[in-house]
Amino acid sequence: MLSWERNTMENYFDAAATTPLDSRVIAVMEKHMEKFGNNNSRHVRGFEAQKVIDESLSTIADLLGVTAAQLAVTYSGTDSNRRFLWACSKRFGWENITCSRVEHSSILDEVPEKNHFCPRAFCDELFKNPPKVLAQMKANAETGEMFDSTNFKKRFPETIILEDWSQAIGKGLKFDIDHVDAVSFAPQKIYGPKMVGLLYLKNPEDFPELSKDRHTKNCWLIAGMAEAFRIAFEEEKETVEKLKRWTEQIETCVKNIPDSKIHSSDFDRIPGTISVAFKGLRGAELMSVLSEKEGLCVSTGSACTSDILVPTKTIAYIEQDPEWQYPVRISLHKFLTDKAVENFCETLKHYVEELRG
Repeated sequence: MLSWERNTMENYFDAAATTPLDSRVIAVMEKHMEKFGNNNSRHVRGFEAQKVIDESLSTIADLLGVTAAQLAVTYSGTDSNRRFLWACSKRFGWENITCSRVEHSSILDEVPEKNHFCPRAFCDELFKNPPKVLAQMKANAETGEMFDSTNFKKRFPETIILEDWSQAIGKGLKFDIDHVDAVSFAPQKIYGPKMVGLLYLKNPEDFPELSKDRHTKNCWLIAGMAEAFRIAFEEEKETVEKLKRWTEQIETCVKNIPDSKIHSSDFDRIPGTISVAFKGLRGAELMSVLSEKEGLCVSTGSACTSDILVPTKTIAYIEQDPEWQYPVRISLHKFLTDKAVENFCETLKHYVEELRG
């Protein structure tokens, strides 16, 4: 039987990468782990697995206000983004696909760099000819900054819009998708399992290679994903209140440390994600010391970029001064405590001062 000790979570401040599993999610997955049949098989074991999948997708669809037929199961949020873009590239070519400069690497690495636009200012030069496909995340994984793609749809009603909600779901935002054609999700961001993802398609009949994909699906992972969505919606208010309180506490601490800067602090952000740079100190160095000496888990930029020695594309875009381009990302989860956050603040301040000294 899998179990979590609460104190193992109190040193973990990298929830934007992946959250701890909720014990209720574990319980649901364990319940279905012995359903090993291929859901595509036309026999009792296959039907058994497919029933779990159908019920799980119906649960998520009801929460999102969509139909189960509009939900396609993928292997991850990254896989959702890539599959959708690859399908679009076959129809329109990569030259007709554009994305913002702050997208997740699963999008930035696919879309030609000349087609990256600035999300904080509408780039008329780029959009002289309306793009066929446009991708923009709802909330940035590194800074928490939020973006709105409704104006794109108003200006380009025929453009197909992909919106990445991996970091935004369960953070107190209204799930408004009238203006988008596809939405990607990653359940490991809401205390659910890895190795499974979700893609919403407004018109699934337009993308049969996605909506009717018959890859063998893991029913217990999908059941765990559905439980994670259920809990996220049910406990959203309580979770957001915690994240807001702890975010304010950490940011107050950071502001009291000389020569510090919180990225995107002048913009609307989701609660719980803080990108902070300390002048004269590289984030990777601070991250390593916190991990090795205190067992504290933070990242630099995003988890996907923690091992690079140059600024991430997001940070390079939003911050032009090289002195502020090497932050640490502090990201919070619901299993923290007031005491854990207080201890983190004291420890962070101590090691910034020590490394500078």
